[in-house]
Amino acid sequence: MPASSPSLGFWCSIAAQHYYTRLKEKLTHLDIAEWFVVLSTIHEARGKLSQQELADLLHLDKVTMTRALDLMGQGGYIERCDCAGDRRKHLVRTTPKAAQAVKDIRKAYRELNREALKGLSADEQQRLQEHLTTMAENLRPAKGRAGSTSKRIKA
Repeated sequence: MPASSPSLGFWCSIAAQHYYTRLKEKLTHLDIAEWFVVLSTIHEARGKLSQQELADLLHLDKVTMTRALDLMGQGGYIERCDCAGDRRKHLVRTTPKAAQAVKDIRKAYRELNREALKGLSADEQQRLQEHLTTMAENLRPAKGRAGSTSKRIKA
């Protein structure tokens, strides 16, 4: 498809594919498949998010979130804990093993972001982030969460 194509979706998808491929190359030593943003989000929340809150925050369905958490739990990166105020809830927190993995993920994001945004001024980078956020909000389904896709959260 030529560069003049009016399809934003095409170019966003191509950029995401390239970004994700490079991210996986940088993080091959981690045994969490592609759940990098999930692990980082759990770590940043410091055990205060439930499985459902995490799924909602990342726009994932319950089944996808459960699979991601199962994999990271088996790898020793996260643990589920009972919620003192609500027996139906399970809070999710990282284990000590996750600390280095999260540092590696953040470093990989910084490196890739710097590379991807090369040639853009700081102001242009900020505006791009704002525009992408606006686009995502504009395209969000009117009712409920977006359909599940593992691509959205991998990178």
